[in-house]
Amino acid sequence: MAIIECELTIKSPPAEVYKASQDYSVRYRWDPFPEKIELLGGATEAGIGVKALVIAKSGLRMEVQFIQVDPPTTAAIIMTKGPAFIKSFGGSWVFKPLSQNSTKAKFRYSIKTKAWAIPPVSEYIASLYFKKVVMARLIGLKTYCERHA
Repeated sequence: MAIIECELTIKSPPAEVYKASQDYSVRYRWDPFPEKIELLGGATEAGIGVKALVIAKSGLRMEVQFIQVDPPTTAAIIMTKGPAFIKSFGGSWVFKPLSQNSTKAKFRYSIKTKAWAIPPVSEYIASLYFKKVVMARLIGLKTYCERHA
């Protein structure tokens, strides 16, 4: 299993960083990864058990389910449906207050590929790809929050 973990300090209050991370009306302004995120089952916001369809700009499609939603500190998901080569995928976004106007944002993902995909090789390639994506997402969130703080 590959673990990808990246963190940045954002000069914005933790509640504002969390809000920007989970507000799908502004998500496309800062997040370079998704082409589309659609909450499923009539949901209008993230919550435990809520599912979402995520379509990446690369074409990767994944259905995820929220397993932890604890504003303003944590949101976590697991994959319920995804690409044929991924056996399991999970992620968490944790926002830790450093001060009243500063937040440490940590994005952590785990990915396990299916056995037929030569897991050590495919997980290494997946980790390289996702590490680049995760840092771009964090930088986007940081830039957005610091401009709107």
